[in-house]
Amino acid sequence: MKEKIIPWIRNIIFMAGLVVVVFVCDFLFAQQGYIRYILQDVNNEQNNYDGIILGASHARSAINPQKIDNYDDTNTLSLAIPNETLKDSVYVLEEACNSQNIKRVILDVDYQYWFIKTTEGYYNEAFIYNQMSWESPTKWEYLFNNLGNLDIRNAFSQIISYDVTPETVVNNVKQKTSQDYRDGNIYSLTVGDANGPYVGKGFFSRELSGGLPGGLEYVEHFSDLVDDGISDYAYKYFEKLKEYCDSKGIELICVTSPITPSTLKIQSMDRVHDIFKEYFDSKGVTYLDFNMARLDVLPRTDYDYGDMEGHMGGEPAERYSDVLGQVLKKYEDKELDMNQYFYSTFDELYKELDGTTSGK
Repeated sequence: MKEKIIPWIRNIIFMAGLVVVVFVCDFLFAQQGYIRYILQDVNNEQNNYDGIILGASHARSAINPQKIDNYDDTNTLSLAIPNETLKDSVYVLEEACNSQNIKRVILDVDYQYWFIKTTEGYYNEAFIYNQMSWESPTKWEYLFNNLGNLDIRNAFSQIISYDVTPETVVNNVKQKTSQDYRDGNIYSLTVGDANGPYVGKGFFSRELSGGLPGGLEYVEHFSDLVDDGISDYAYKYFEKLKEYCDSKGIELICVTSPITPSTLKIQSMDRVHDIFKEYFDSKGVTYLDFNMARLDVLPRTDYDYGDMEGHMGGEPAERYSDVLGQVLKKYEDKELDMNQYFYSTFDELYKELDGTTSGK
């Protein structure tokens, strides 16, 4: 009997030791940033959020949730995270619903994430999952749903964010033993890819150079995406997102935040709009494309952006968020006159934009 028990004891000791080693390595080497803090924010039941913004970096730099809340009796948090895919959005929303009574989701539709042929199982795919607490049921759901895709190292450790240099280890220890870390104080962070200070509710106010933005070559790289249409990956996970919202009685509204004006034609945004409008109409989902916003309602030029791809600056984002808040409020009250806020065609928009896109 004893001979049968000893191997089990050894296995248990080995597994316990492995857990301790992973914990110590995560503590010393894993860098913790914005994602961990914003998840901690949404996990705090006392915040009482009832609205969530989902999307990627365009949404994070363009939408100030407070502007939306100014027009309605809502409390909205932006969980738009750079490189957040539709798959990520599904799990991020579920994570939010674990602690908050979410009634409305605003999904920022960035066509790059919808048209690129995305595959599952790439090494960095779990970068949001990695920052969830092991106490979260969403983390366990993600783990079991993706057992066939996850790199084993990413499944149980935060190795994606490891940096083993002595300076980083010292900084990690200081950070993780601080009160700001325990409280999830985002204001204590310096978030380099935000290009500006944290304002609150998941919104960073991007600082602009005052000159014309760069990155035209990068934009041209995406110019042919529209030819292939929406990817199977995007179809799959949007429908999962919609099913989840329907099952929870959550209102789902899709918006496209306006990108750098001079790149609209390069990126065939008129064709993109038609594809999205047809698809969302078929799903019974409201779609508002603010690339078509009237210039007398939302004036904008290339100078309002940090790059040609469409990351909006802080001051223009405040103006856009204010218009977005107005539109959503009138939509909720069934008083929205689309002609008051939007052009009926891209041709109308292009005529107005001619000669103004690069001017201050």
